[in-house]
Amino acid sequence: MASRKLRSIKNKKKAADALARLAQKHLIDNPNAIIDAGNSISLFGEYTIVKHPEECTVYKNRVEQVVLNNTKNALSWCIFDKYKIHNLKHSIMECDRQLGYRKMEILHYVNCIKNSADEFQKGVLFDRLYNSKSQALRIKKQLDKCVNSAKYWQQKGFENETSRLGIK
Repeated sequence: MASRKLRSIKNKKKAADALARLAQKHLIDNPNAIIDAGNSISLFGEYTIVKHPEECTVYKNRVEQVVLNNTKNALSWCIFDKYKIHNLKHSIMECDRQLGYRKMEILHYVNCIKNSADEFQKGVLFDRLYNSKSQALRIKKQLDKCVNSAKYWQQKGFENETSRLGIK
């Protein structure tokens, strides 16, 4: 009876070790791996995105690179950095920054409209609010194009990796 328990403990230990080796080989060391660990995301073996309540910080080999407003933009930035597409990487950063400014500006105008008693001032603020919303929408569309480009580049890179290995 006791030897059966010892054998099962040894088998569990061997199975756990085999699973750890398998995970190390196919997940952690995989150059295309994206692993979500709750409050952080590990990408491609060299990037880490740390999620904060209002922003995300991107680290490359444990060195802070950029702070962005959400994980989608951070993930796109990492893909462009991986494939060395600098113009789109900078577009992500700039659009993310501008969209953050526009969102804060919209909140400011909404608060001013709520607190204003003068009808003329409310009219001016509504015009500014409309202008800020239209600019935010334009920036959001541009940012969505960049994110879709990142998806394309990641898929293209993944297909190149698998075709080179003869896996298709």
